[in-house]
Amino acid sequence: MAVARGLNLLLERLCTACLGIAGLCLVLMTVVVAWGVFGRFVLNDTPSWAEPLALLLMGWVILGAAAAGVREGFHMGFDTLKALLPRPLAKVCDVLSDMVVTLFGLGMAWFGGDLALGVWDAVLPGLDLPGSVEYLPLVFGGLLIGLFGMERLAAHLAGGEAPSEAMVVPLVSDA
Repeated sequence: MAVARGLNLLLERLCTACLGIAGLCLVLMTVVVAWGVFGRFVLNDTPSWAEPLALLLMGWVILGAAAAGVREGFHMGFDTLKALLPRPLAKVCDVLSDMVVTLFGLGMAWFGGDLALGVWDAVLPGLDLPGSVEYLPLVFGGLLIGLFGMERLAAHLAGGEAPSEAMVVPLVSDA
């Protein structure tokens, strides 16, 4: 049981780190876009790196927050259907939803890695970075979505509650 608690704490910290990185990237993206607009309209000299860097940062924002959303149960599910079903069938919906999300995340990581390897020798225009950098958010986001999905799946299969269901105060709230 101590191993499970330790793993849960590790994944909780990883989820918090995902949100922290996503938040930092969001702030950086805002600064980059503001600089691009300032350069274009005030200096009349648009920085060529602003748009590709903002798009790259947006990938980290979206996929980091999406991974945290999977852990906290904000991903798509069968919530409306589950409310109408008896408890055992609702649990089946939880397991099916977790399986789909986990497989999706792992597939995203696999195919994102394939894309990254395929463009390793290319260079991103305006950034002078390897082309694979563009696909790293897919790889890491997919791995984290898969990992958090497996955690939820294991909890539901063991008959327990997934992390968000056990949390008193979620890290992210839609309220």
